[in-house]
Amino acid sequence: MKKLFAFLFFLAILASCQDDLTKINSSKTIPREKFVNILVEMHLMDVITGNPRYSRKFDASDSLDIYGSIFEKYNVSKALFDTTVAMYVRQPDVYLKVYDEVLLKLNYMQDTLRDNIPKFTNEAIER
Repeated sequence: MKKLFAFLFFLAILASCQDDLTKINSSKTIPREKFVNILVEMHLMDVITGNPRYSRKFDASDSLDIYGSIFEKYNVSKALFDTTVAMYVRQPDVYLKVYDEVLLKLNYMQDTLRDNIPKFTNEAIER
């Protein structure tokens, strides 16, 4: 039931944003759905690299470009990402709606993980 509600809420957000898409010059920016996915992965990367318990030890050269693999995955340059962010910053009402989608996806991921947490024994962790 929670998943159905989250999905319907997500659709409502998308439907409410349709007219705002014209405010962003889409020919010079990353498509909205791809941009949302990139932002989600960037936030996940921040959590992983910011917590020494879960991150590997980066040397100085590695930590300078932690988002490079995300840009490669989505075939996007850092310059295009920066241009997209700059376009959205000029329209904060639209940018807030994009971040609503990002938060919705992150919350959905968290809820899904919370419902499906695998049970580990101490023996499995030590191996």
